This record gives sequence, C-alpha cells and structure tokens, in this order.
Amino acid sequence: MKKISTIVASAALIVSMSYAKEIKIGVVLPLTGPLAAFGQTSNDGLKIAYAQRHTLKNGDTVKIIVLDDRGDKVEAATATRRLIDKNKVTAILGEVASSNSMAMAPIAERSKTPMITHASTNPRVTKGKKFVTRACFIDPFQGAIQANYAYDHGYKTAVIVTDAKQDYSVGVSKAFKKAYLKRGGKILGRVIINSGDKDFNAQVSTIKSKNPNIVAFTGYYPEAALMVRQARAVGVKAPFIGGDGVGFPELIKIGGKAAEGFMYSDHFNEAAATSKVAKAYVAAFHKKYHKPADSMGALAADAYNMLLNAMNKCSDPSDKICVNTNLRDTKNFQGVTGLINIDKNGDAIKSGVVNVVKDGKFAYLTTVNP
Repeated sequence: MKKISTIVASAALIVSMSYAKEIKIGVVLPLTGPLAAFGQTSNDGLKIAYAQRHTLKNGDTVKIIVLDDRGDKVEAATATRRLIDKNKVTAILGEVASSNSMAMAPIAERSKTPMITHASTNPRVTKGKKFVTRACFIDPFQGAIQANYAYDHGYKTAVIVTDAKQDYSVGVSKAFKKAYLKRGGKILGRVIINSGDKDFNAQVSTIKSKNPNIVAFTGYYPEAALMVRQARAVGVKAPFIGGDGVGFPELIKIGGKAAEGFMYSDHFNEAAATSKVAKAYVAAFHKKYHKPADSMGALAADAYNMLLNAMNKCSDPSDKICVNTNLRDTKNFQGVTGLINIDKNGDAIKSGVVNVVKDGKFAYLTTVNP
C-alpha cells in the first residue's frame, strides 16, 4: 500500500506541476533620462521583493518584464501598450512620475488591466479610474505634511517654487498653499521653473527679494540641487522644504554643503522601520547593495507585493478582473513603508515621514499619520 500511495502522490505532483503557469507583471520605469535615479532605485527594490517572493500560493511562477520609458510620456504609453498587447501581462507596475502614469492610465483602463503606481502622487492619476491603484500617499497629504511641519516650526512666510512641466509639482504646490494658508502662514510669492533648467539666477533673486522664512520647492531633485546651490550663492538663507521628489543622493552630490538643512516629506526612512517586513527588506537591501534603503525601492517592493497578494486571492491569478478587484480591496496590508489601506478611489491611506539633509546624509525627523 505504501508503494501505491507513493506512486499516487508522485502522479499528483506531476499533474500539479503541469498546471503551474507563468504570470507576467509588466514594469515601466525611467531607467535612463533625467529621472533615472528614481527608476534605478525602484528597480533595485523590485529585485529585492522578487528574490524574496516570486511563486504564488497555487504554484504559479511570477515573471517580471521591465521596460525603460526614459522618463518620457509618449515612451511610457508605448511601453504600456507593448506589455499588454505583445507580452500579455496580467498587471502593470509603474510609473514614478505622475505625468507618465497619467499617460499610461487610459491604456490600462481600456484594456481592463490592473495598474499600480508605486510613486505617482498626483490625485489625477487615479481620479475616475477603475483599474489604476497606487501604493503611495497623494499630494494633498504630502503638501499638508510640508506645510504643517514648516508652520509648526516657526516658518510663517513662504515662497513656493513650481515646476510648470510636472503635474507632480503643480499638485504639491497647490496642496502646500492650501494647507499653509489654512494654518495662518503667508505666501509671499511663487516662482516658476521648468524641468531641465540649469540657470535659476532670476528665480533665486526673486526669492531673495521676498525674504521668506522658508522656500517650498515642489519639483524634482535635479533642479532642487542646482537651485539651492545658486540660492545660497546669492545670500538666500531661508531653509528649503520639498517633497518625495527631492530625496535622492544626487541632491547632496550636486547641492553639496548648500543642501544642508533641506527638509522633505517622504514615504519611508529605514530609521523608522519597525515591522518584520520592513526590517527583512532593509537587511536584504543592505546585503545586496551596500547602501541605505530608500523610499522608491521600498514603494516598488510594496506595489509588487500588493499585486501578489491580490493574485493569491484569485483561483486564476491571470484573471485581470479578479486581480484588480482584490487589489482595490487591499486592507491592513503590512508593507515595507507601513500599513496600507486602499480607499474607494484607489489611493493608499498611510503614514509619511519628514527627513532632512544633515552632515551630508538623509536623517529622519518625524512620522506623520493620516
């Protein structure tokens, strides 16, 4: 009987293995171009998450297909179509920049393909969408974090710097202004920049003439680093505060000593990582890359694991409708960046942190709950 039982068990295993499928997840990131640091570190975090888990509960294996959109809206849309039409992916993960995610979203909607962005914070990314979800908080929350932190620490007047080319920057600027004015702060003015600008002499001269207590910079790290250097060079002493778009090593590498004291809201700081999930991720990240774990990588890991969590609740993990339904129903999901709940709009309700450049490094200041 034992021999027969063994044969039956072996046959069952063979049958089970024959039914195992390969579930494809498409990933769109800016691996090259002006925002390459975002894409590269997102990919680093994704690799950690994939190494930790790439088999579903039913035995199906997960395959990740990563495409580089060079940080361009048209390329992002093209990559999305290719992943859906040619590669036949079950879900899409990406992008970083809100503008690029908004170019991808209609394609995901039309094809009814679940899409999760790990880092696009503009509310319009998910607004009115049924198949687009995010693993990050949104700009109104982020802008409020910056405004409240600034006001609570005695910075009662501000100049806002907005990158007119980036939906992300426009959104954070509006959120900062609304929250700051509500608290009683005074906006002394707003200066406009454009992604790719190198010379900010006119803008920093305006800032100096306004003499604000704080400068609310709402763009990305390439321009932030150059602007803060040029601001300090002309005698602007007011501290800068920004969003998750500035918290990258390039801010310090390019900004140098001028970047000291630059504060920013973010999704994660390993100094505040307390859960088992976060600690395991940070340890694996350190072991593989020999550097601190950052927010973009942690968010990418969370988005990936949220997809797998949704797939594991489906009898057929390649069923896009089922995966999307479960993704949008995510509740009390313990991610690397904290506890995540998805609301009716597909937005993540979660905590955020405030960091600062101190002694040439990013230091943790505080955690802000929703």
